[in-house]
Amino acid sequence: MGISGKLFFTSNPPGVYEKLQDKSVFIAGAGGLGSNVAIALVRAGIGSMTIVDFDKVEPANLNRQQYYRDQVKMMKVDALRMNLARINPDLKIKTICEKISPENIDDIIPASAGIIFECFDRAEAKAMFSEFCLKNRKAIPLITVSGLAGLGSSDEIKIKKAGKKFWVIGDGKTEMNPENGTVSSRVALVSAIQAHIGIRILLGLEK
Repeated sequence: MGISGKLFFTSNPPGVYEKLQDKSVFIAGAGGLGSNVAIALVRAGIGSMTIVDFDKVEPANLNRQQYYRDQVKMMKVDALRMNLARINPDLKIKTICEKISPENIDDIIPASAGIIFECFDRAEAKAMFSEFCLKNRKAIPLITVSGLAGLGSSDEIKIKKAGKKFWVIGDGKTEMNPENGTVSSRVALVSAIQAHIGIRILLGLEK
């Protein structure tokens, strides 16, 4: 860096950087939710993360995802790795360019993750992923999203504690589809809540 990495986190609450440097997270999906969650976590000082996605950056992604025009057609995990490294070159990041399925999910999600973030677009993928985690990774906190599309009021975004280590964020009703669309502000709001709950869990503040 040229300058001590710690200096970039001096605006954090006292002690946060030191604690987060030793933590690792798993992010399933590098789209609107996943890319924004990853950016928030790396800016907070998280030390290690694994990101999984199989898709390429498309022009239509740029209204809400943390990518740039010159990254269109790149694999999302490669583009996001590049962007995260610009924020913190010391971040330990593992990227997996693969679609998570019932056949490979057990091999992909590490049992050592500090937190699991579900950041998929589609309801069926969310359901498959959450069902597996709640059954096979139940010791790891899981933060998922349900309902973030459209232009609904921010007051409709709720945080539901659905289990001992299971959080669901969103309005619970608006699916992503051409009729609803997605806007940057609502996606950023939900992903910021995801990241903030994750940070609080890692710091021992979220019960």
